[in-house]
Amino acid sequence: MAEKLGSFESKMAGFSFTKTEDGQIQTTASYQGTAEGFGAVFGTLTMTQPLAEAGATSGTVTYVGKALLEDNSILGGIGEGTWQQVGNDAKFKMSLLIDISDGTQLRSEGVIDNVEMTLNGDNYSVD
Repeated sequence: MAEKLGSFESKMAGFSFTKTEDGQIQTTASYQGTAEGFGAVFGTLTMTQPLAEAGATSGTVTYVGKALLEDNSILGGIGEGTWQQVGNDAKFKMSLLIDISDGTQLRSEGVIDNVEMTLNGDNYSVD
C-alpha cells in the first residue's frame, strides 16, 4: 500500500481559456500554496477538450509545477492524470502521477473546488 507523504493546500492564482491550433478548448488554471515535504508550491493544471465536450464531467489533465523547498532549492514536477466531477457540484476529483526532477515519482489525489477556488489533497508514494 502506498505511503501518505503529506497534504497540500493551494489557492487558484489564475484561470484562462484558449483555442488550440486544432480548434479545441484549452483550460489552464494556476495554483499556489504549500505541500508537506515540498514547502511553497506553484503549478498549472491544463485540460484540453473538443468544443462539443465543453460540458464533460470527466477527462484528462496535465500538471507542470515547481516547489521552493525550505533550503531554497527548487524541484520541478510534470504529471499526467484524470479528473471527474463530484455529483452536480463545481468540484472535481483529480488524480495525477507526477515525475519529480530529483528522480522520484508520486501520486497526487486532490479536489478542485471552483467555488472556493482551491485545490487541496494528499500526496502518496508510488510502489
